[in-house]
Amino acid sequence: MISDATAQGRAGWNLFVREHYPPIGAFMQTWEWGEFQKALGRKVERFFVGPSRKPDASFMLVHYALPMGYSYGYIPRGPVMARHAAGEEVSLGVFESIKQWAQKHLPHLLFLRLEPPLEAIAPEAAKRGFSTPEYYVQPRYNLAVSLSVTEEEILSGFHPSTRSNIRRAQNRGVTVKTKPKMAEADYQQFFSMTQDTIKRNSGTNAYPDPLYFRALVNSIPVLAEKYDSEKLSLGIFYGYQNGEPAALHFVLFFGDTATYLYGASYTSRLSSKVTTYLHWAAMQEAKKRGLKFYDLGGIDEQRWPTLTNFKRQFRGREFSYVGNVDIPIRPALYKSYNVFKKFR
Repeated sequence: MISDATAQGRAGWNLFVREHYPPIGAFMQTWEWGEFQKALGRKVERFFVGPSRKPDASFMLVHYALPMGYSYGYIPRGPVMARHAAGEEVSLGVFESIKQWAQKHLPHLLFLRLEPPLEAIAPEAAKRGFSTPEYYVQPRYNLAVSLSVTEEEILSGFHPSTRSNIRRAQNRGVTVKTKPKMAEADYQQFFSMTQDTIKRNSGTNAYPDPLYFRALVNSIPVLAEKYDSEKLSLGIFYGYQNGEPAALHFVLFFGDTATYLYGASYTSRLSSKVTTYLHWAAMQEAKKRGLKFYDLGGIDEQRWPTLTNFKRQFRGREFSYVGNVDIPIRPALYKSYNVFKKFR
């Protein structure tokens, strides 16, 4: 049985996600992230799978428009599997329920894309109509630093060069502050940093449209003085060198995990080691609030070798995921879509 979760409201939904999600990626299935997706103009729906009193899973479905009036459904880092429903066979049963429901109720979609927070799925998935394309949306691998030990122990776990860069930042006039809101001048400063970062990366743009960041800040509450682990909140960390803007990081807080989302910096200020120091400042803030992990985000030796090496200097734990699990609703068009994606 798949039921609309609207009646549960934010508190009931986030409680389920908080209790059952692995430490990495939970924010993408929170109520607030769904409201952020709505602010970007996307249709969002939320559902529970299984008995109403004790669901086996939940999933937030985001609709993405395609050319010629078509669309596809995306479940970012989901569905969320309940702890009592753990195991490859049970997970496959949940996927099968979603598949049958989607084929009956979502005929307007080309396909439905699941992104389960699992390391593997049952081998017979392909025989039951599930497709696993080679490409993926969210990173297949993430790196997170454990915050369950003392600050001194966290720091001593870093690569010697990372510890040295944190000391250098302090000696070179780097300071960090957070603000309760972003003023227009802050937005413009950040957008200027993104352009500088893009230029530094040989013109490769890894940033969404500026409207994305405005919607993010307007949709997700800024981190409050008292932390609520069942409410997604946004920390905006401003880095300065000798009082001048140098870098900015967006960090999400939910459950036991703080997640680095996006950042940008001025090339002229990189020698101050401000980017390393901003990560350390965010870790300290997360630990102070009782969180257990700081997720540095995706790593991939092939796609992002320099970034991956930088993150690995923090010596965190690496998490892996199975990637996309697609349910074709219109098989012929779905096949054409994948051919297009591969060439693109």
